[in-house]
Amino acid sequence: MPKIVDHEQRRRDLAQALWRVIANQGPAAVSIRSVAAEAGLSAGALRHYFQTREQLLLFAMELSEQRVRQRLQEQARRAQAPDADPDLIERVAGFAEQLLPLDPTRRAEYRAWEAAGELGEQDAHRQERWDQQRKLYRQLVAALAHAPLQDPSGPHPDPRVEEWAEHLHTYVDGLALQLGVTPLVTGAQDVQQRLRTFLCRIGDHLARDSD
Repeated sequence: MPKIVDHEQRRRDLAQALWRVIANQGPAAVSIRSVAAEAGLSAGALRHYFQTREQLLLFAMELSEQRVRQRLQEQARRAQAPDADPDLIERVAGFAEQLLPLDPTRRAEYRAWEAAGELGEQDAHRQERWDQQRKLYRQLVAALAHAPLQDPSGPHPDPRVEEWAEHLHTYVDGLALQLGVTPLVTGAQDVQQRLRTFLCRIGDHLARDSD
C-alpha cells in the first residue's frame, strides 16, 4: 500500500527547515539544496513543493504571519481575561512584543522576513503586510489615547493618533533590527523596558496635547 503523504504538513516541515537554516547560518545560506538537506530530503523532492528559493521564502513568511496573528489573538484573549493586568502600558506592550524577535521562534521568523526583503516585486503581499502592521500600531496608539476605532483599517480621525502610530511602527521596527543585528549588545529585557518607556511617552504626549 503506497504511503500517504500529508503534503501541507510536508510544506510546513520544509518551512521549519528553512527557518533553521536561517537561524543557524544566516539568510545567505538559504538554497534549495541547503533546505532540502536540513529537512532530510533530496533537492528533487523539495522541488515537488517549491520550485525556487524565492517560493520557499515567501511561504515561510506566510507561515510566520499566521503565527504572529495567532499570538496576537491569544494576547487579545489574555487582555480580556478577568485576571488580566490592569496596567494599560503593559497590555499595549504585550501586543507590540509579538512583532519583536525576543525568543528563538520569533528570531527565526524575523530573519525569514529579513531574507525575504530581497524579493522586491516578487512579493505580491508586502504592501498588505505593511498595512496590517500599521493597523496594529494604530489600534495600540488609539488605546493609549482612549479613542478606539471601530475600523482601524482606515486613518484615525485624530491626526495625533496617526502621527504616533507612525512613530511607534518605526520605533518597534528599529528595536527589532537592533535585536536581530546586535543581540549581544541589545538584550531582550533592555528592549522590553525601552518599549514601555516609549509607550509611556506616547501616552504622556497624548494626554498633554488633549488638555
